[in-house]
Amino acid sequence: LSENKMDNNLKILIVGPQGSGKTTIANILGEIQESPSTNYRPTIGVRILELERNAPASAGIFGKVSIEFWDVSGDWRYEKTWGPVMKGAHGIIYVLDPNSPAGENDLVNF
Repeated sequence: LSENKMDNNLKILIVGPQGSGKTTIANILGEIQESPSTNYRPTIGVRILELERNAPASAGIFGKVSIEFWDVSGDWRYEKTWGPVMKGAHGIIYVLDPNSPAGENDLVNF
């Protein structure tokens, strides 16, 4: 890499309560699927999707950008892994199901 290039690796966490749609968001952002699925399969621990894209011309100093989307389980039995998973993260996407009766409580708990 040229000395003018900045770090081009991004780690983005996708977090929220169980069943809120985190995996669907990760799959759409990672271009694995185009729309939500009706099949629900809970994430066990964490699932990492990796992709590489050219940065837009306006951000040309980055060149190619490697993005890791960390689809983090919302199951409380994995709570002890959440801290270590956050290490080195550049951003967080918080997913909340607005139709969930526990929605506001979920927001406070996460």
